[in-house]
Amino acid sequence: MELTSATDIKRPLQETLSAHVIPKLLGQTGVVPHANAFTDAQCEALAQACVSAETVEVERCARRFLALGLGIEGLFLGAIPTAARLFHDWWAEDRIDFVDVTRGTFQLEELVYTLSTEFVLHGPAKLAASGFKALLVNTPGSHHSLGLLILSQYFKRYGWHVYSHTASTGDDLLTAVRTEWVDLVGISVSDQRQFDNLARLIRSMRQQARNRALRVMVGGPALRFEPQLATLLGADVATYHADDAHTQALALVKQSLSTRQGA
Repeated sequence: MELTSATDIKRPLQETLSAHVIPKLLGQTGVVPHANAFTDAQCEALAQACVSAETVEVERCARRFLALGLGIEGLFLGAIPTAARLFHDWWAEDRIDFVDVTRGTFQLEELVYTLSTEFVLHGPAKLAASGFKALLVNTPGSHHSLGLLILSQYFKRYGWHVYSHTASTGDDLLTAVRTEWVDLVGISVSDQRQFDNLARLIRSMRQQARNRALRVMVGGPALRFEPQLATLLGADVATYHADDAHTQALALVKQSLSTRQGA
């Protein structure tokens, strides 16, 4: 009888972590973050600080970069997502364990929260989206992700009123769009098994929303393996990055507004 090795036993767990658990934890939509002024070495230094035992070093590291004149937007859209991607790469190479990935991701989230006031208040002087309202959520039943956190801060920076709803069920989301005027719903999708339920939920949101011209945007880890995500779910658009998401969301909502005014 052939004995099963420890490696064979470990492999299914590794595959599950790599394909599902870690992408959900990191909340990354693409394998390559947007280009930015931060070097690979600087992004790696930030990632190393996040997995170290010295938690105060994370903000110190980020502040050193900002003091060099590197922009805070580049930090949020480039360096932080790159650091998160490094956690996955290092885990795959057995350089860190799953606890390190979890700790590192938590440290990046804490960094976003720490710098969020500075990031939002020092946004563009002319806020094209001022007055528009966005509901940005994970798929019901999913946990908060780093990607969605960055997205919500980016929208706030550009003038959106953002509701970051922690809906546990589809009914919670339906209640939210029925009771609040929302111009856009953005949903982070992490798992193919969510597609059917989510497509039905999006149809129901459009039917029941207080804003009958509600626009729906989808993104999240599922875009890594399903580029036609918007079509499959009945959304208006699917996006990879926060700045692309804002640009397309703004165009959708302005188009909707023009249609209502012309009616």
